[in-house]
Amino acid sequence: MQQVTEATKKTALRILVSSFGDNPGALWVIKKKGNLRKRLAVLCLFCLEVSMQKQGAYLTTDNNGVALIFKNTARQNPFKWIWGYIQLGNKCIGWDRAYSIIRRERTIQGKRPKREHLYFWMLAVENNSFGLSTIIEIRDFTYQLSQKYNLPIYAETSLPKNRLMYERYGFKVYDTWIIEKEEITLWFLAREPIN
Repeated sequence: MQQVTEATKKTALRILVSSFGDNPGALWVIKKKGNLRKRLAVLCLFCLEVSMQKQGAYLTTDNNGVALIFKNTARQNPFKWIWGYIQLGNKCIGWDRAYSIIRRERTIQGKRPKREHLYFWMLAVENNSFGLSTIIEIRDFTYQLSQKYNLPIYAETSLPKNRLMYERYGFKVYDTWIIEKEEITLWFLAREPIN
């Protein structure tokens, strides 16, 4: 896998938008009025840029997969952070929903451990016909990062099929959050490094 650069950013964004178009967790965040695909693209661009700033945005060698994974201690430029949130508020979530989004993020962050870890924010595969080799490349790369830094990996998913995939690859559910109003179940998963 290779880090996403300005030259490959469009490809990575296309993969993220394609993959998250039916994800209830991602769709819950965006405002429901107007062009939903455009709002989803703004959300994915925000996530991609944050991950790039934290040196944690990766593209598979076949250009079909993206992994956003970084150390939870990684920091980003505060001015870019503020600008990103302004763009997110204006073009994606709407300021009327900002408080509920902040509350949701605080709940999610509160369920993550306080110790240092790798945070697997997003996993996206664009072309399902070649998905298995792409997923295996992402899996192997993620395991290598975990071993290299001797850090556990933490992730969340709202898709049952993704939960099963994570569990197949050695992750264990350590918490669950049911958002009844939105009819979303969010599973919190962890995988310890193997020495």
